[in-house]
Amino acid sequence: MSLNWSALPPSRLCIVTGADTVTRADIKAYLDSSIEEGIKSYGKLVDITACTLALDADDLETVADDLIRYGAGEPPGPVAMVVASALNLDMAVLLKQRVGDRPFRIFTNAGAARAWLSAAQESQEAHALSSVMRTRQRRLRSI
Repeated sequence: MSLNWSALPPSRLCIVTGADTVTRADIKAYLDSSIEEGIKSYGKLVDITACTLALDADDLETVADDLIRYGAGEPPGPVAMVVASALNLDMAVLLKQRVGDRPFRIFTNAGAARAWLSAAQESQEAHALSSVMRTRQRRLRSI
């Protein structure tokens, strides 16, 4: 498999790394596995600097559709994608354009990606806590 990942539960982070050639099947396997492993809501640092995305136009559409379905239900965590080649950058931009209003940024520097991801996760956690508190307040008012 050309796409490997490691979940870090204490930090709610998933590190995804590409090697050699990454295909549509590799991406699909990762998405399916992240749901099965219960890490869909984790922040994702996706490092594709050491691989080539081998996606033709049909593959890009299929992956984009898979990402849209992936975003349904439980919100997925923020994604910081690190790219090095112009080809991977182009494909990452095309995918980002299709996934909608999700926290998804593309970087050429891993340090900047980690910093943004950390801030995005903190913001997401604060928003989730705020939502829980509003729900509890509404319940208390109705009693």
